[in-house]
Amino acid sequence: MRISIVRPTGAKSALMIGLAACGTDDNGDDEEVVDCSKVTDVDTFVVGLEHAGDKGTYNFRFISGTPAPPQRGPENTWVVQINSMNAGVVGAPVDGVTMKVTPFMPKHMHGSGVPVEIMPLAEPGQYQLSTINLWMQGVWEITMRATVDPSTDSTVFSFCIP
Repeated sequence: MRISIVRPTGAKSALMIGLAACGTDDNGDDEEVVDCSKVTDVDTFVVGLEHAGDKGTYNFRFISGTPAPPQRGPENTWVVQINSMNAGVVGAPVDGVTMKVTPFMPKHMHGSGVPVEIMPLAEPGQYQLSTINLWMQGVWEITMRATVDPSTDSTVFSFCIP
């Protein structure tokens, strides 16, 4: 176990306490080797991977990923397609979406600390997500929330990062 004493203040204090807790977890830390081949209940990253939103309003589909599959670090960039849905049927691309993308590591109860940059692309309904910082090995849940007033829908993609 590593112990260090740091006396930061304010928001930095909360972040450092969260990160310190992650490093002292007996169930794994940043040094642990994760065998993703033994991890179940996660998505396999492939172009075309898609999830319907929880409310069935939007469909979220991966168009590309660099690197593919996602890797450890902040260099992950994805292009996703947001389409409308009606009665479970995928419809037309949706432009003008306000998106929020939140990486979260459930085992350690922390996010990435780096905001995901979201940029609409020229193709209808396509959005580039960059600086997706999956900085530790293990399972990451990436929540994607799409809003076009008044409709909001979201889904969670889950990936194991070796």
